[in-house]
Amino acid sequence: MIIYSLGALALILLFILYKKTRSRKAFYGFTLTIALAGAIAYFAWPASRSSQEVMSQQQRYALVQEQQVFAVWYEEYQKDLNELDRNWQWYHHILESFKEDNISLQTLHARLKQLELDSNQVKERMAGRKPPLELSDYTYDQTAQLLEKTNDYVNAQCRAISLTRAASDPALMPAADQQEQSQLLQMVMIKESPVKLFIADEVSAIRQQLELPKERSPLPEEGAKGLQ
Repeated sequence: MIIYSLGALALILLFILYKKTRSRKAFYGFTLTIALAGAIAYFAWPASRSSQEVMSQQQRYALVQEQQVFAVWYEEYQKDLNELDRNWQWYHHILESFKEDNISLQTLHARLKQLELDSNQVKERMAGRKPPLELSDYTYDQTAQLLEKTNDYVNAQCRAISLTRAASDPALMPAADQQEQSQLLQMVMIKESPVKLFIADEVSAIRQQLELPKERSPLPEEGAKGLQ
């Protein structure tokens, strides 16, 4: 496209020169110069185009490699994310069971104590996760931001579970009535529950960064919607 544009421009200049110049020798000399320059550019263009194709293939290979590195990392991250979701659902189920008077305060306390241990294990694993060093700078930064959000959420979730477990200790429970006990624990849950984990922006940014021409990078959809 560039060569054709330059050729058209050269023809226009030759036409103008033909009309303006009085020396046909100068005109023919200029025409010969333009012709030689055009020939050189024409024969040099395929080599330049081939070089660009080689670079494109190299970039494509590097991008595919980066896709694979991130996909492996993201799969392990997603496992912990799913466990966080299961723990949070179990937390609400425990409190709801006690609210409906289906379990005793002692049973609730024991289940929350076990859930606290399980949640802290996920918290430790998530805190140990780091973005792969093989990622490009942009993808690395987006992954680091995704992890920062996730760790903030995990910490808040673990705090809510721990405080609820502490409040449910039968030896320290200030209320004797079951409904009052449930209301007290519900208040702790409402006050300490973390805000929704929203990582769709980071996942979308990474997906676009790792996207190959006319196809999408193989990133899982899970996790993009966040956790309640």
